[in-house]
Amino acid sequence: MSGSKRGKYLGFVAHEIKNPLATALWSCDLLKRMEGADRSGERAEKMIDVSLRALRRMRRLIDDYFTLERLLENGYELRRERLAVKELVDSAVQTLLEKDKIPTAGWVNELQGEITGDGEMLRKALRAAIEYVARASPQPRLSFAMRDGVLLIRAETPPAQLIPPDPEDRASGDPTGAVLGFALAARILEAHGGRIEERDGALALILPAL
Repeated sequence: MSGSKRGKYLGFVAHEIKNPLATALWSCDLLKRMEGADRSGERAEKMIDVSLRALRRMRRLIDDYFTLERLLENGYELRRERLAVKELVDSAVQTLLEKDKIPTAGWVNELQGEITGDGEMLRKALRAAIEYVARASPQPRLSFAMRDGVLLIRAETPPAQLIPPDPEDRASGDPTGAVLGFALAARILEAHGGRIEERDGALALILPAL
């Protein structure tokens, strides 16, 4: 990662974690001030939930930043595994449902074929790319198709921007902590010799060939 790019991303992360950090500290301070009996009540449960959401947001921002840095500095040795595309997408979608609470009912995945790449990294990339399309679309019923080694992610109503601006050019305050996710997805695909682009109203992920 170039010095200027590292500085931009690092400054961006430092800015983004200020609000969730303040939220987590405020919630913990409030919990500490509560009477012992109140700490097991409904109000305390809400404070704990608020703290956990804030901490998860910070963790994701920091994890995404350091993963980006390792990839851009060639500090991560990609594994070469034979991977079924359908299983990769299914795994990413399941994570979005369970961890990110994105409703996935009605999504269509009839993918076939295999690719070769680092399964852990490609799952991260797919999760981030699919998440962006789902959150940015007013009607996020998604479908997936493969054409000549290209994975097409299509929403029933496409987002206004299928390729988002760079993180530093986007509005701050994403409550999910996913603002670096798309940049990370693009870098993971690039490290595999692929890329992300827009094709016919769909987000196209050019995947590594066998």
